[in-house]
Amino acid sequence: MKVSSKLSNLLCGMLLIAAPLTANAGSDAASSKSKKARRGPVFSGWVASESSLRARPASRPSGNIIISSVNEPKHVVSVNIYNPDGSFNEDALEKLNHVWRCRRTQTEKQIDPHLFEVISHVYDHFQKPLTLISGFRNQKKTTSFHYAGSASDLAIPGVPDSRLKAFVEGLDTGGMGIGIYPHAGFIHVDIRPEPSYRWIDNSPPGSSDMGQPKTNRDRSPNS
Repeated sequence: MKVSSKLSNLLCGMLLIAAPLTANAGSDAASSKSKKARRGPVFSGWVASESSLRARPASRPSGNIIISSVNEPKHVVSVNIYNPDGSFNEDALEKLNHVWRCRRTQTEKQIDPHLFEVISHVYDHFQKPLTLISGFRNQKKTTSFHYAGSASDLAIPGVPDSRLKAFVEGLDTGGMGIGIYPHAGFIHVDIRPEPSYRWIDNSPPGSSDMGQPKTNRDRSPNS
């Protein structure tokens, strides 16, 4: 057999071996794209419609809040944010400001008291201690409501996040941001200028864009 004929046979054999590998690679890539498409977008947000908002403000809450940080689960803070005359109790606000502090820098900031009123409504309704996932963030993104001191990421052990979100949405008369993080297991609540905004964020736990601490805490169930 001539040398050129041997080379031709060798090249044909190599092509026959490579062809299935190329086909499999193409099939795997297509399958990966299909799975991503089925999962849907990571983030989906929308302006809350006027019809979905509460027509009249809810009556004033009790002022009671029992809460702990996910970073210090054994340090439970129990306060009432009101004085007997209905004004805000500065000592109680200071204790909550400390719970809300930036965990990366330990910096504290005065938190919007109206956010605490919303959280007191939540406590009154569910009668369960809350878990703060993230409060004030001393970060570069200064447009964040976490940076502004008017936001919190919350969960209640034993309460589905969807149920918690639905209750908080029922308090909104306008000027609130409410989001749910199904894979991370918490909801976001903030006080903001109108209009109100809603979103779903399917980011995984510990994603840097959420600022969620990486922890082995148990997730609240979602439905």
